[in-house]
Amino acid sequence: MKQVGKKIVSLRKSRNMTQTELADKMDVSFQAVSNWERGNSMPDISKLPQLAALFDCTVDELLDGRVELLHSAMEDGIQEYVEHNEVSKEELEAAVPILRPDQVEQLADSMLLKNGDHIEAFYPYLDDETLREVAERRIERGESIEDMLEYLDDDDIGELALGQYKTGGPVEAFYEYMEDSQLRKLAEQRIGKGESIEDMLEYLDDDDIGELALGQYEAGNPVEAFYDYMEDRQLEELAIRKARKKESIEDMLEYLDGDSLKSIMRELLS
Repeated sequence: MKQVGKKIVSLRKSRNMTQTELADKMDVSFQAVSNWERGNSMPDISKLPQLAALFDCTVDELLDGRVELLHSAMEDGIQEYVEHNEVSKEELEAAVPILRPDQVEQLADSMLLKNGDHIEAFYPYLDDETLREVAERRIERGESIEDMLEYLDDDDIGELALGQYKTGGPVEAFYEYMEDSQLRKLAEQRIGKGESIEDMLEYLDDDDIGELALGQYEAGNPVEAFYDYMEDRQLEELAIRKARKKESIEDMLEYLDGDSLKSIMRELLS
């Protein structure tokens, strides 16, 4: 987009034309032309022939190279082109920002039919529903979807993570993309199976960490790994529970503040 933007600037200036004049001739807004030239967006595919004719050049010259996929799209031949040709990542990246939404959908369907679910370069352009379907199929086959996570909808990520966990697949890569409620649900499921959630602690909400630590403790599981992530009030509650059971809190002392220690002492003396 940056390269095409520079090309449009060069061609416009060579015609001694302002952005407003170009916008009027192309029947678009001044902002649209400005975005083209800054490389923030691309002219719609339907505008390319008109723009090329205005500058007395070819579409290929305007795009600084021939993109066969775009030519097929302009002739409504996307499906046939994909069927008979290998579409490279570079070709996709050049074409997709210019295509209309219905053409992007058609291209996605054609690519999925031919290549299955491994169309990594296409993820930024697929809609949420299609991305989820692709992810679900890959999970069912026992494949990692780590390369898809940044493109998936937040709600879908949580559900897919739980699905991945149920099938025994790794879920560590999901943590940074999951919402607090999703992380807590996953943590509770792991605790319920007697598994450590130490690798999740830095991603969990502070309140959730405290409640999970107390639950872990009541279940008779170790909680030392939680200390670094717990708030003062949570640590105090845990220490009091341990004190009531006549258990040592020596391993907690460096984490407890003065007020908490006083409360614990009062508990021990009562």
